[in-house]
Amino acid sequence: MLSKLNRRDLLKLAGATAAGVLAACQPAPVQPQPTKEAPVEEKAPPPAPAEKAKVDVSIMMWGGELSEAELTQFNTDYPTINLSRLDPDQVRFFAMLAAGNPPDIYRLQAPEFPQLLAQAITLNLQHYFETSEVIDLDDLAPANNFYKANSPTDVGSGDIYGMCKDWSPDCTLWVNTTLFEKARVDVPSDKEPMSYDDVYEVGRKMTQKEGDRVLVWGYCNNGLGWIERYWEVWLEAINSTLFSPDFTKFLLADNEQALKCVKYTMDLSAEMISQSPISPSPRGWPGPDFLAGQIALMQYGFWYSGMVTGTAAEAGMEGDNEAIMIPAPIWGGGKRISTTITATASVIAKATKNPDEAWAAFEWYNAKEPAITRAKGGWGVPALKSFYPMIPEESELRKQVKAVLMEELNYADHVVRFNPYIKGGEPTAIGASFGNYWERTLKGEFTFEQMIDNIQSEIDIAIQEGIDRIG
Repeated sequence: MLSKLNRRDLLKLAGATAAGVLAACQPAPVQPQPTKEAPVEEKAPPPAPAEKAKVDVSIMMWGGELSEAELTQFNTDYPTINLSRLDPDQVRFFAMLAAGNPPDIYRLQAPEFPQLLAQAITLNLQHYFETSEVIDLDDLAPANNFYKANSPTDVGSGDIYGMCKDWSPDCTLWVNTTLFEKARVDVPSDKEPMSYDDVYEVGRKMTQKEGDRVLVWGYCNNGLGWIERYWEVWLEAINSTLFSPDFTKFLLADNEQALKCVKYTMDLSAEMISQSPISPSPRGWPGPDFLAGQIALMQYGFWYSGMVTGTAAEAGMEGDNEAIMIPAPIWGGGKRISTTITATASVIAKATKNPDEAWAAFEWYNAKEPAITRAKGGWGVPALKSFYPMIPEESELRKQVKAVLMEELNYADHVVRFNPYIKGGEPTAIGASFGNYWERTLKGEFTFEQMIDNIQSEIDIAIQEGIDRIG
């Protein structure tokens, strides 16, 4: 059986073959003939050329969860490559890109990928994956499909440009069971998914107020940072979307289904069931509020298990609070989707001067020791299916979470549509526009219709600017 050739083997083989062809095409050398006047003197063969010294190559990773010990390990195991990590800084990244010297490896989330692809920033890694001796394309978890593309407007299949470091079905819910038991409200099932209407009603029951101050929010999610990602997932569950097929149109003001998504968010905010500008988190974000027993239902996905079973287990959820994870809810009677809406990953810059060395670091980070460490830590689902058995289940809560997760993976292969003409980020232009009017609409400065018209107008402009910028 033939062994699998890696990229370097293929290059060596191609070089050897080419050298043989060139040698065969050369004419035979003419040997000088002796003469009576000047007999040929036998010369010593020329000295062999000195072996070319190995030169260290520097590879820079923008972002990434790498400890100093892991960096040291890589630079020890790969002595001809010097790997360094640059803390995330968008302004600096694009300045380096404009100067033609970007970081070799770039950390990103799925909403950023279509635009980076449209700008020809990312390197096509199909050949590297096909010849890798470490990563099998068939072993890739479904979240990696967010980095496969036929074009910037056709993402989900085709050649692969990136790989998740790990991922999470981001729409699963966390339940503070202690709060439910104290309120004498039935704890939601961890077997059957709720509808979003159920989430609303349960959230309303679980909300506790003291005058205008909220003591317990009934339901919270990541709010403004991911807001249009939630809306798009909800819409795709009922075969709708925020965008035209070619992404050149924003479908909000005249889209009845999209308006229902925005109204759902506004109603949760107005009734203070969820955190919002008029009822903000006292700690800056919902994560610690849930641990403190101030949120009954929180939508943060599997990745949050690292806090609940790690940080919380060590420090203790404040008081006697306990938690479980339950399935992602279903929108509007549609299909069941439990996908990622972040898919944090890394890509290699097309402008890298050392693609082979960048791939060595990329492959190591995503499939070797750092990936194994992350899988065993339980903060995210591994990017390789063969790593799933490493997901921890040493406690009763870990076992409960993993059981729910493994069922959710049956509904995790959906690739959400992200617009290549709108820059990714937290928030994107859509979230930022909504944020401009969220509080003022809640306070009555704008009507709901005025808010929608303003958002529609601003995103129409943003998309056109994107079209003008990248074509």
